[in-house]
Amino acid sequence: MPKLIAIEGLDGSGKGTQSLLLSEALEREGYRVRTMSFPDYESEGSAPVRMYLGGELGKSSDDVNPYAASVLFAVDRYFSYRTEWKKELDRADSVVLLDRYTTSNAIHQLAKISDASERVAFLDWLYDFEFGKLALPVPDDTIFLDVPPEVSFALMKKR
Repeated sequence: MPKLIAIEGLDGSGKGTQSLLLSEALEREGYRVRTMSFPDYESEGSAPVRMYLGGELGKSSDDVNPYAASVLFAVDRYFSYRTEWKKELDRADSVVLLDRYTTSNAIHQLAKISDASERVAFLDWLYDFEFGKLALPVPDDTIFLDVPPEVSFALMKKR
């Protein structure tokens, strides 16, 4: 049975490193492994994300409301899924590892919402939009790398 595993964490928390190590271990066990990282900057589907992050939609990320920003990131994931890794999930011996997925978007966009009830409504909307309306696959497992922000920041500075 194919598996979809999302690896989440702060920038500099080691998502790429852990994805690589897990991929190598799974391949040694005989699995076909596909790794993806989001945003997928190499993909045409990420153009709206690149525009958003590049400041073309406003000087600050707060200039774009969480719903609109979420749609931009969802388009990137949808495009990538339909054109690249959906076929991997159709194979019984495949594991798809995602360095960031819907949970990362949820965390980033929730920072823009202060009201607790609005946060719940946003999360309900987001998960229905991506996993219901867009029919993106729900991860079988999500691994969150819990790294103190100071450590992540120090690692990012070394890049």
